[in-house]
Amino acid sequence: MQMKKNILVTGGAGFIGSNFIRHILAKYKDYKIVNLDKLTYCGNLENLKDISKNKNYKFVKGDIADHKVVERLVKDPT
Repeated sequence: MQMKKNILVTGGAGFIGSNFIRHILAKYKDYKIVNLDKLTYCGNLENLKDISKNKNYKFVKGDIADHKVVERLVKDPT
């Protein structure tokens, strides 16, 4: 039996992060992914357009340096 997991990905709107998210969602159907990205010069939500409506995916615009945002997402990723 596969254990349900929540994964927080930072910088997931970039090239590598978006491909990592897509890979995890395809391979592990029960995993939930929260993508925290500040959307600076290399972050682009177009990279994730194909999975934006996936029930196991959530995007949060924010900065990993903002400890309040990170703490909230770690405590309750939904």
